[in-house]
Amino acid sequence: MKNQFPFSILPCSRLVIAATLFSSASVVFAVEDCEINKESVNPANGSTTAGKTGIMKCVDRDTGKLVREQELRAGVNIGLVRYYRDGVLLKEYSVNERGNSHGKLREFAPNGQVLREENNENGSVRGLLREWYPNGVLKRVAFIGDNPKEKAAVRYTPDRQLSEIECGEKAMLAPHANDAVLCGFQGKPSQVQLFSDSGRLRSQFTLLAGVSQQASYFHENGKPETVEVLGAKQKTRKQYSDKGVLRKETVWNTAEKPVVIEREVEYHESGSKLREQLFAMIDKDGRRQNKLVSDASFYLNGQAKRSEKFTTEGKDDIKEVRNYFDDGKMASLERYVYEGRYRERPLGVHQSFAQNGKLLRESHYDERGRIHRERTWDESGKQLTDDMLYEDGSRKAYTK
Repeated sequence: MKNQFPFSILPCSRLVIAATLFSSASVVFAVEDCEINKESVNPANGSTTAGKTGIMKCVDRDTGKLVREQELRAGVNIGLVRYYRDGVLLKEYSVNERGNSHGKLREFAPNGQVLREENNENGSVRGLLREWYPNGVLKRVAFIGDNPKEKAAVRYTPDRQLSEIECGEKAMLAPHANDAVLCGFQGKPSQVQLFSDSGRLRSQFTLLAGVSQQASYFHENGKPETVEVLGAKQKTRKQYSDKGVLRKETVWNTAEKPVVIEREVEYHESGSKLREQLFAMIDKDGRRQNKLVSDASFYLNGQAKRSEKFTTEGKDDIKEVRNYFDDGKMASLERYVYEGRYRERPLGVHQSFAQNGKLLRESHYDERGRIHRERTWDESGKQLTDDMLYEDGSRKAYTK
């Protein structure tokens, strides 16, 4: 289904929920004996096939079983190609004058059941593609057009339950699959459930005109893992633990093009909020940007732990940092100029406080970010030091 959110967990420009299995096997090349019209030829020696027309048949020298058949036209490999395993047809297709597959391609199971049928145009799959399980149950139907927007697919489990769906901009899979209904192309939302091959419910969707309006993904125990909801101007995603506890929430602004993030919140397994980040669109240097404006973390008792706020002063990006004790009282206040990745320059006066609220330390920075004065107090408020600091690390008492 069409997906308007590049940040989504959905893996491509449209919704695809599928599992792909990769396997490898050692390949043993048999020695082949080939002939055309009962005349022995060697495909590796072009002089033996030059000018010949017909079906070249090749058999395994050791077993005598048919390995492949290939059509030649005036010595050129054009037309039908068939491959066999233990003498049983495995795959057949045709090639054009460029040597690319062209036309119908079919693959077979040892019992003769068609496993895959597709149409190729000069080496590229086009149009309807169908796959079956060895017992003849439909496995997958797909449509592949000339551009990425012309693509749709459904996949079924061996028990004929839907396990994968990809909606195009319109229905494309009839008569083999009713994606007009499945994808909500008939003017009303559809409810779709997707299952694993073992029969477990993996996800469910509300689709309208090929677009996901709501999506839920499930843990092995059946509890929701992720829930996504598309609204008029926002998209939200909530992620849960297998115990049903909300662990993360993300909100995007879909009114912006491209879509931008607005808010992200992380939660502890107990349910307490751990971190909250806020983003906003700003204009800078003649262009509109989405930037982080606030980053706050929290103690498990709910009190603020650290707060970072980001602003712009003239051409400078400023970060103000406040740290807190677990009772909510401020422990320190600092300001920085952001100068690039991982580079921050201290700015102005930095302060540290005791838990009783008394000022303990005050550090003064010049315009280059170098500390030049430092004052300290005890928890009763009595001043202890007031020093000038120099580049070599030395200091002396501050005098006016």
